[in-house]
Amino acid sequence: MKPILKGMPLVLCATLTLSGCGLFQDGYYYNRDDEYRDAKMSEPLQLPSSSNPIRYQDSMPVPQADSDFMASSDTDAPRPQPLAAGPSEGQSFVEARQAGNERWLLVNAAPASVWPRLQGFAVDHGVRATDIDPAKGRIQTAQGAISLRQGLRSGTSEVRCDIGNAGQCLSGIKAYLEASGASDSGVSLAAQPLDQSERVKLINRDGTWQLNLALDANRAWSELYYQLQNGFDQQRLKLVDQNRSAGEFFVDYRPEDQGGGWFDWFGGGSDEARPYRLQLASQAALTSVTVTDPKGKPVPPIEARDLLDAIAATLR
Repeated sequence: MKPILKGMPLVLCATLTLSGCGLFQDGYYYNRDDEYRDAKMSEPLQLPSSSNPIRYQDSMPVPQADSDFMASSDTDAPRPQPLAAGPSEGQSFVEARQAGNERWLLVNAAPASVWPRLQGFAVDHGVRATDIDPAKGRIQTAQGAISLRQGLRSGTSEVRCDIGNAGQCLSGIKAYLEASGASDSGVSLAAQPLDQSERVKLINRDGTWQLNLALDANRAWSELYYQLQNGFDQQRLKLVDQNRSAGEFFVDYRPEDQGGGWFDWFGGGSDEARPYRLQLASQAALTSVTVTDPKGKPVPPIEARDLLDAIAATLR
């Protein structure tokens, strides 16, 4: 007969409490706040030169930081971003987009799941491919190419046509993808590298927060204009005016959580929206977005980060 360990839960609770355990309803959680806050850098593990680098790699590598922001002891961590789980309610699976003379399809699915459908379209429509490269998301033909890449937001894809009449080609692909439905779960392992690029980054440069978008000026303007009009509750963020030639958006913004948060430090936690200017600056295929007051004067960094973080959440 197995012994009954009646005293074990009490002993376990006492032990865990001493080491940072907290009681949460019927279970326990381990509070790691102090560990993360007080963490120190250490030298990486050095393996013998005879070790096989293919067999021994970082199981959880930490990306190289591209921001000079250093958190102080009283700084809160940024909010975690929601996981993408396909199209939200009322959102189309495939949307036709245009910026200037450029046209493409925005698909609310990751490239690895869109790629098999593009191949299916090519087969069903008799497209004779001269080269197929899933890692680059490209189906090459004698007349041009069908290309696929990750969208600006995670869990989305962009499809482009460079075959004859681009509009007709995109219309055909759009109809095919819509017919296949958003529930199709086929995934291409060979196309998974397309899902790895991070195209929206919130960084700090010399104390100034900026949102970097892997888009040229036209694309960045069109995407931000769309999100500022459609991605927010009007009570939280309202697009007041814009000046495309100067790369400016003027918005009224109210943070989502006013109670006891950052904004209490600057004005007693008023529920009133505040006016801001979003300034876009583009160079080649990269656009940065910064925040000032409507007259172009700096705002507190914590306000700029909150607004840019909210915008980034609609783009990811």
